[in-house]
Amino acid sequence: MMAPLRRIHPEWLAATWISVAASFVVLPAGALAEPLVATPARTLAAELRVARGDLAMLSDPSLPEAHRKGLEARLTGSLGLLPWLLMKAGDAESADLLTQDSGDDPARLAAIFDGMIETHSFDLAERGDAGVRASALQEARAIHETYCAGCHDDTGTGDPEMALPIRDLFGMARAEPGEIFAARLYVGVKGDETIGFRNPLTERQFLALWRYYSTD
Repeated sequence: MMAPLRRIHPEWLAATWISVAASFVVLPAGALAEPLVATPARTLAAELRVARGDLAMLSDPSLPEAHRKGLEARLTGSLGLLPWLLMKAGDAESADLLTQDSGDDPARLAAIFDGMIETHSFDLAERGDAGVRASALQEARAIHETYCAGCHDDTGTGDPEMALPIRDLFGMARAEPGEIFAARLYVGVKGDETIGFRNPLTERQFLALWRYYSTD
């Protein structure tokens, strides 16, 4: 049984923003030009899918206790952030649903997330990766080997003693629905403080990395 999730009010959101993001590599500023535009609609759609993925992971009875606590803490952060994002998107009804006491009922919360995911499409995932060319995949491999492999390769599901462990990206791509992994990639890849921690990938690079991890 998942522990009840403590509600976080909108005025506390600044303190919880970083905890919501998936754990991914930090890329240096200027390494990649023309970063993805973090539109409110994209951010909301991605955060909904990351939260749904975290909730699904919590249903695994073999999950190490440290991982469980880390995911519960991150989901608590999501339940504070998402109502604010939904209100900004003009979806006050969904925001109200998430402010109700549903955190201690995983099935109800999953149904709420599923309904919101149907309403708020993730345009990057909807584009798909079928049109990614071989040259883009070569670039994706180079990005992975330069910025990601040192921390993420051969890590499996991560250190069982860490709350939010560094996981193998290829394994993550195989373990979850494609659009949830795409959302983690969008939310989790960060720049540095000089670019406001924005995602430094271009749309072409994002789609290529998504395909690279999902098919390599």
